[in-house]
Amino acid sequence: MSKLIKGLSFIGLTIAMFMGTLDSTIVNIALPKIMSYFNTSLTNTSWVATIYILALAVFMITGSKIADRYGRKKVMLIGLALFGGFSAACMLANSLQELVIFRFFQGIGGAIITPIVLPMGIEIFGKENMSKVASIIGAVTALAAAGGPPIGGIILEYASWREVFGINVPLTIVSFLIVLFWIDESYDETLAGKVDYLGTILLTLGLGGVTFGMLEGREYGWSSGTILASLIVGLLAIIVFIFVETKVKNPLLELDLFREKTLTASCLVYFLTGFALVSPTLILNYFLQDVLNYKALHAALIIIPVSLTIMIAMPLGTRLFDRIGAIPVTLTGVLVMASSLLLLSFIKTDTPKEIMIIFLVINGIGFGFSSVSLVASVKYLPKNKSGIGSGIVNAARQFGTCLGIAVLVTVLDGNVTNAKNNIKHDSVQIVNKQTLSPKVKITLHYELNKLFSSSKATALTKNNQHYLKRKITNVAKSTKDVPVPQKNSDYGKIYLAEAKIYHATQELNVSSTAVVTKLNLIAAQNSTIAPLAAAMMQINNGNTTISKKQAKILTAIKLLAQKQVLKDTLTQIKHKKNQRISTAFSRTYVVGALIVLVVSPIALWTDKKAKEVLSK
Repeated sequence: MSKLIKGLSFIGLTIAMFMGTLDSTIVNIALPKIMSYFNTSLTNTSWVATIYILALAVFMITGSKIADRYGRKKVMLIGLALFGGFSAACMLANSLQELVIFRFFQGIGGAIITPIVLPMGIEIFGKENMSKVASIIGAVTALAAAGGPPIGGIILEYASWREVFGINVPLTIVSFLIVLFWIDESYDETLAGKVDYLGTILLTLGLGGVTFGMLEGREYGWSSGTILASLIVGLLAIIVFIFVETKVKNPLLELDLFREKTLTASCLVYFLTGFALVSPTLILNYFLQDVLNYKALHAALIIIPVSLTIMIAMPLGTRLFDRIGAIPVTLTGVLVMASSLLLLSFIKTDTPKEIMIIFLVINGIGFGFSSVSLVASVKYLPKNKSGIGSGIVNAARQFGTCLGIAVLVTVLDGNVTNAKNNIKHDSVQIVNKQTLSPKVKITLHYELNKLFSSSKATALTKNNQHYLKRKITNVAKSTKDVPVPQKNSDYGKIYLAEAKIYHATQELNVSSTAVVTKLNLIAAQNSTIAPLAAAMMQINNGNTTISKKQAKILTAIKLLAQKQVLKDTLTQIKHKKNQRISTAFSRTYVVGALIVLVVSPIALWTDKKAKEVLSK
């Protein structure tokens, strides 16, 4: 095989890897558009993303084993046909139910093609180039996983949600043709005998139950019968699977593989990369769009540095891996990744975008270095076991993502719910302290209660704030029971001065009215006084008019003062809201950082060869 053919063949494989991984994250950003198009709930729509991750996690190991046994090229072509065909079906779906079903089969295709790219690449370039092959594949995988939201945001800016799936079709055709014409067939020659059907069923049931429980626990409730049953059945199935695999002659998964310390440790590190990826992509994207009200493209452009940094960090990490070993690189990567999550906890609603991008670049460096664990995972495995090894380590990353969604999004929901309750309490306290008319206060309390009873966890988004401001401004135009401005305020001082003038005018009116009354009595007896009485009457009428206008001025000052108090009230509420919401997200990032930090010592075993090298 010439260098050109090898290069083109590998490009075809990396396209397959990129697509399979990309679709695990690219759809998240399109969910609001899909929800709006099909006029359904976010809970139902979220299945479009969940079902794909479920299929990836459940079928990766089985797909790898089938490919090793029956031929990686044949199985890759089947996987590409499934992935590309059902990508087209997703693009043309006429209902949400159709879309979810099509996504499931697309996910099976992704589960097939993703893990067997590595063994096929090693078959092309040889075991001696394994590090380079795994490095490029790892970089493409990391880039695709982190690049999903940014790429999805760009597509949504210029096209519809259907093109998020449609982009796969031409790429799948290119990859299919390359694999078909230029890549040779390869197998794991050590596999023989009957197929382990019982093991396949148990593993599918076990992984399916655990994955479903982790992904849907937040929606159903962690104490619900459905989730508890799913987790218990899944765990029991895995326990029985392990027992069965130790007894059968031709197991689906050779458990001896896990005696290779490097594989086991690297799987856990790769698991951490999937777990940690949830913070900068899913949770930060939620913060940017739902709290700061950024458009999808705007949010995507802020998050995209993670992907761009990984493109540089992964190859650099692999070169360091070849020189100094896996342990320093993977351990550094995990620690940097944990540090970046801690840095993300300092992001507030007024944090400059440049600072956010710097934190994400640091995350990309840690993610790239940690992803070197993919290279380490198959370092000490025999060449014919690289396929199942790749399936195991890629499945580990998918489980990490599932657990990240389960833990971090659940923690975020709890934090945001507490924040919402605190914002409501703060808002009530702020309103009660203000000098406002009873009608305005009642309306404020009513609107705030309605606002915080909505299902939108963050509440008080910019749109909600504009609505609240318009509603209260209209009510505040009423002149009934408008309070006097506080004495120490600017409007209070103006009001006091105007009130003195008004009272002086009132006193003058009383005096002039008394004079007019006396003059009218005298004029009735002496007609020469009549002109003077008439003149005094005109003066008195003028004073009355002035007095009425002064009363209107006093009312206007009270209304202006109330308007300013309202503005200050809404500003205080907004400030408290920003503080509480920022704290909710901050605590979530801290939880993620602590979990990564606690598990990080496992990286110390990412270059530990077992005493007995596997040869089966």
